[in-house]
Amino acid sequence: MKKTIKPRKTPQQARSRQTREDILSATTHLLNRKPFGEVSTNHIAKKTGISIGTLYKYYPNKDAILADLSLVFMRHDTELFGKIFEGSRLKRQKKAALVDELVEALMALHREDSQVRGVVYQNLERLNLLSPAQSATQKIQAKGTESVPGLDPIRTWITVSTINAAVHSMSQVSKDLQQWDFVRLVVKGTLATLLNF
Repeated sequence: MKKTIKPRKTPQQARSRQTREDILSATTHLLNRKPFGEVSTNHIAKKTGISIGTLYKYYPNKDAILADLSLVFMRHDTELFGKIFEGSRLKRQKKAALVDELVEALMALHREDSQVRGVVYQNLERLNLLSPAQSATQKIQAKGTESVPGLDPIRTWITVSTINAAVHSMSQVSKDLQQWDFVRLVVKGTLATLLNF
């Protein structure tokens, strides 16, 4: 990660960790409502309820906040899908049930934070975060292979990329034009094809 987009400090105490979480939460809220260019560090500080000086103790600029938020999303997604795959393996869940659970998790993620996830995806390369994003996808893929032995890594990679593109594309359409039932069918069909059922 570029030096200019690293957080200034890693919070050690609970209060500092909470302030960091509040900053990221405020950023998520604002970016779900306004374009990236219209959100400033002043807006984020005000929404968080802290002074701009306090915000700058944590992050040197808006890009640093977005980069940290991107990494938080990656960790969250990796943990979420890892748990789904692990739970499926432990319960010896049928493939159809696993697909349904994965599809609903994807839909929920993108419906909640569709705009901010769009900003994250559009800025991964600019913020030098492609490598961590690929690593997160590979971790999810590895968990999937543990749960469903014999998954072809290349087909899995293409499937994950296709699903991300479909879900992300719909999340960027204005809410009155979104057709999530169609995306659900595309995602379900793509996963069903990968899992051969």
